[in-house]
Amino acid sequence: MKNKIWFLAISLFSILAPVKPMVAIAIMFIWGDMFFGIWRAVKLGGWKSIRSRRLSSTISKSLLYSGAIVAIFLMEKFVLADILGMFVKVDLILTKAFTFFCVMVEIKSINESYYDITGKNILQSFKKFLTRSKTELNEFKD
Repeated sequence: MKNKIWFLAISLFSILAPVKPMVAIAIMFIWGDMFFGIWRAVKLGGWKSIRSRRLSSTISKSLLYSGAIVAIFLMEKFVLADILGMFVKVDLILTKAFTFFCVMVEIKSINESYYDITGKNILQSFKKFLTRSKTELNEFKD
């Protein structure tokens, strides 16, 4: 019986192997958001403003995002692969798009926390940098 459970676990992990990096990336950004949230809470309200209820949302968000990424992966891999293959040549495009969406949500949250602390908007600064670089590149080409 123990061997059957062991083989079942190994089989499950091998099926989910392609999605592990995407789940890890999403969890990394969730934890980054948690650290920036703690920093914001300490800077604005002191250590007394940190509540375990707010920290527990990190765990539930990690499980929710991970479960959603795995569910989309399984659906895409075993149900939609042939249909999507006719239109797009990128493997796991839906799973990657959903992971990107989750990461962007966390980046916006990190940016909000950073803005509350420093008054600097990282995303806006990055957009200005890209616009300026594109303008300078166009001037250089002309």
